[in-house]
Parts: sequence; structure tokens; C-alpha cells
Amino acid sequence: ANARFGGLLAFRGDAAVLGELAGRVCARGRLRVGPRALVEARIEVDELVVEGFVRGDVVARHRVELAPTALVEGEIVAPRIALREGCRLRGRLRMQSAGETPELPERSADSDAHAP
Repeated sequence: ANARFGGLLAFRGDAAVLGELAGRVCARGRLRVGPRALVEARIEVDELVVEGFVRGDVVARHRVELAPTALVEGEIVAPRIALREGCRLRGRLRMQSAGETPELPERSADSDAHAP
């Protein structure tokens, strides 16, 4: 059975989303989004592996990997990014240098309304 969760998901270590998640993820560790998972959230983790669908902005302190089955809609910020053949990204990709702290610019409702 598919599980659904809404709200803030916070953890340390490794975790996997195999169902549906809406909200925000803040973690010190690795998150895997399974091949049938649907995640609509802002994600801030050490490492992210996407095999399913993610809609939202992603900040990874170490690494992001998009598997061949991945679809991401949003901005990805990380020092290392692996894009496997077949993955899809609808958004922006920004790589930080190893010493920089990856972060997304704050978006206001006004700036989103005027985006192309």
C-alpha cells in the first residue's frame, strides 16, 4: 500500500520515500525517492537520489543523483550532480564549489508572479 505524508520530514541517517510526500524535508543524511514515489516539497539534505518524481527546489550539501527514471521539476543546488541517461529535469541546475554552502535564493510571491 502506498503511504502518504504531509508536513515536515526531519531525520538523521538514511531514509526513503516510496509513496507520496508533500511539505518540506530537512535532514542530515541521505534521502532516496523511490521509482514510484511522488514528492512535492522543498528538500534540504546531505545527499539525494531520485528515481521517481520530485516537484520542488532541492539543496544538497554533498551530492544529487538523478536515476534514469527520475523527473525533477525545480531548482537543484549541489556541489556534485550525477545525471543518468534518461533522467528528466525541468528547472535549473546550479553547482556550488566544494567550500561553499549550497543554498537557494529566497523567493518572494511577488518575484514568482513575474517569472517568465
